[in-house]
Amino acid sequence: MGIMARVVKIFKADIHGVMDQLEDQGLLLKQHLRDMTEALNLKEVKLNQMLVSRKQAQQECDKYKQQSQALEQDLAVAVQKKKDEIARMLIRKIKPLDCLRDEIADRIRSLDEDISQGREHLDQQRLQYDRLKHRSVDFFHKKPMHAWQNDLAEIDQAAKFGELSEEEIELELLKRKEALGAV
Repeated sequence: MGIMARVVKIFKADIHGVMDQLEDQGLLLKQHLRDMTEALNLKEVKLNQMLVSRKQAQQECDKYKQQSQALEQDLAVAVQKKKDEIARMLIRKIKPLDCLRDEIADRIRSLDEDISQGREHLDQQRLQYDRLKHRSVDFFHKKPMHAWQNDLAEIDQAAKFGELSEEEIELELLKRKEALGAV
């Protein structure tokens, strides 16, 4: 490895180190949570759009099914009355309607699969989001807890070296007075 490559590598490492120190981890975590919330909301909107499309396709399929059934009844009457020309005309109408209905049914099945997969992915991502959010709550509570623990450590240190507060002295005096009164 050449000297210049090593210098560039060290320079990059130093820049990354400085950037890491400048970034507030709490702010970054909050921003990531907002980004995840927005992404989940967009996916939920997309899933709702698929549900609306599926409902519309189902209504369209039902409409074509009713039309086909009405034509089938007319066809049965035409065949019974031996009206072959009318029967042929009705068959010409029924066949394309049935093909269209089958295409829509295929589309509905495809939407059902997409909706099922979309729900599954969305549920998994919500679970991951909830876990991360729960962990972030712990992260945000650890910072104040860490400061509180530092304060306790300082008090403990002060007590070890004989620096007692007025409250501690007063408490000790009350304990001793109580002990003498009990004797």
